[in-house]
Amino acid sequence: MWKITEKTLTTEDGESLTSYGVTSGECTVDDITPSHSAIVRFLDELNRYEASPRHIYDLVEDFLAEI
Repeated sequence: MWKITEKTLTTEDGESLTSYGVTSGECTVDDITPSHSAIVRFLDELNRYEASPRHIYDLVEDFLAEI
């Protein structure tokens, strides 16, 4: 089962922003998007289709191409 990760990042300008990623078992991909609603949609698809961690980087790439 995939879950959302959340990290607070600081930009070079000193601004803080929250970035979301996904994790499942030992596979974690951080800093995918700053949009909570977008990562929730992505997470729902990962879990609905039981996405394999083996393909996560391709799936993230496809997801980013769509938003």
